[in-house]
Amino acid sequence: MRPARLLLAFLLVAAAAGAGVREVELSLPVRAKLALTGREKIFIGPFLREIKGDEAAPKLGFSVEAEFERELRRLLRKEAKFILLPAVDGLRPPSSDPLELSRASEFWRELGTRTGADYIVAGSIDFTIEERSGYKQEEYQSPLDGRTYYRQVLVEQTGFTYDILLQVYDARTGAVVHEEPLKDFHEVQEANVDEFSGMFANLYSLENQVVNIFVPRTVKTKRQLLLP
Repeated sequence: MRPARLLLAFLLVAAAAGAGVREVELSLPVRAKLALTGREKIFIGPFLREIKGDEAAPKLGFSVEAEFERELRRLLRKEAKFILLPAVDGLRPPSSDPLELSRASEFWRELGTRTGADYIVAGSIDFTIEERSGYKQEEYQSPLDGRTYYRQVLVEQTGFTYDILLQVYDARTGAVVHEEPLKDFHEVQEANVDEFSGMFANLYSLENQVVNIFVPRTVKTKRQLLLP
């Protein structure tokens, strides 16, 4: 049987080599990570600002948590048919520690009873602004002899980093039914970039990942087809 298999493999390779290849783009369905009907009542928040390491949080002219909640609400309103419940004024979590808060099932049950939610979407978020400079090699053409040389140039860069833990709670039991870590780094060349714009540049790149937790998505991928 082994020689027969080798012969079959050889014939397939030979046929592929003689055939043409065409690249096509396919749209493939991706299941939602949560099995929802799409008509559930969803309460969004609270999201905590998580500061990692010993450094103090950068001072921003806006609330990272509030902006993320607003963007999440916009996404779900646009992509799904959930009943999004209004925010609760003066909502105070029993802990500022994301790990402790995720275990506070009584708090989530009480919040579910208070709002009438089926599910609660909450979590923690860390938004970091990174400014750094360094050297990179680039080529240039000499105006004297027309030859191409390489030189080191100083480059100043600003980057925005997201580290989000998005959690979905069952409002009846207070238990976590899904956790989704979301990380993204967006680098820009300009030294002085508006933090608010940088934050939303990161959010836009995370949209598909966030929405796919709740509703099915369609992703595009490329495949190669062998032509006879």
